[in-house]
Parts: sequence; C-alpha cells; structure tokens
Amino acid sequence: NLSKNFGPKTALSNVSFEIQRGAPVALVGPNGAGKTTLFSILCGYIRPSSGTVSIFGNQPGHSQNFGKLAALPQDAQLDPRFSIAHQLKFYAQLQGFSKKDGLIEAQRTLDLVGLSDSLHEKPDALSHGMRKRVTIAQALIGQPEIVMLDEATAGLDPLHAREIRDLVSALSDQVTFILSS
Repeated sequence: NLSKNFGPKTALSNVSFEIQRGAPVALVGPNGAGKTTLFSILCGYIRPSSGTVSIFGNQPGHSQNFGKLAALPQDAQLDPRFSIAHQLKFYAQLQGFSKKDGLIEAQRTLDLVGLSDSLHEKPDALSHGMRKRVTIAQALIGQPEIVMLDEATAGLDPLHAREIRDLVSALSDQVTFILSS
C-alpha cells in the first residue's frame, strides 16, 4: 500500500507488489505515472508518504542492501574528460574495491555488456548506445542482485534498444532487473 504525495499531487497511490528472483520486471506507463518516484523510494532517496517497503527484509537505504541493489537513472552521464576504465574503476572503488581490483571489475562488467574493447576509450568516442551500455556496466559493478534501469532504452534507435533488451535477457539468470519504460 505504498503511496507518495508531493503536496497535493499524488505520484503513487496504494501500490503493492512482490518481486521474485530471476525474471525481469517491467514498469510501463506514461510520463508522470510514478515510475521514477517508485525507483527513488526503492533506493531510499525519498520516503513514501504512507505504506512500507522491504528489500531483502530491510528498509530502502539500509546498509545491508549496499552492494545488493543498484540503480541506473534515466539520464546517467559519463564524464567526457576521463576514460571508461578510469570512471568504472572509480565507481568500483566507491564500493570498496582496491584500485587493482576495481580495474578488474571494470573489465568484467564491460565484458558483460559486450564492450571489452572500449576500456581505454573516452565516452565521446562511443556511440549513444555504447555509452548507455557502459552506464549499465556501471550498475553491474559488484554483482548486485537487483538492478533497476530507469528508461534504459530512452533515446536509443530500435537496434540499440534491442541490444539493451537482449543484454537484460542474457544477464537475467544472474541479476533481477526492474526496468521502467
């Protein structure tokens, strides 16, 4: 019975669901339907107005969920000044990896998204679809159990959107994806 109000505007009204491991879950709706608000609550960025949420038996934002839950915002950007290796290694270090292990993790996640040859490239050298896959690699750092992708195919041409859907399908045995569109 999760609800979220922003002043007089209701973003979510008595939402209830349970997600089991394994199969990707899609949240589909028009702009303003509350998908991003729901993601923000699940991540612990904002609190619901009413109702409860439990992720792995914990409230959103609980330290025991750290590393188990990852989210990719719709407009995630890469810094054009730094190589993909530098950026992914940095995000890995934020999760507790050493510099050496962070670089190994960066390579592992780029392999997962089919971009192993792009490790030393800068973002501007990549297509829009490739940059989107790099940001998905970022979300996969540390092997989270749940990855939330907010509008993962927004702004992509049909071929690149299909690549993202195929990627999610291929990784679904390792990660539970929650996607919004």
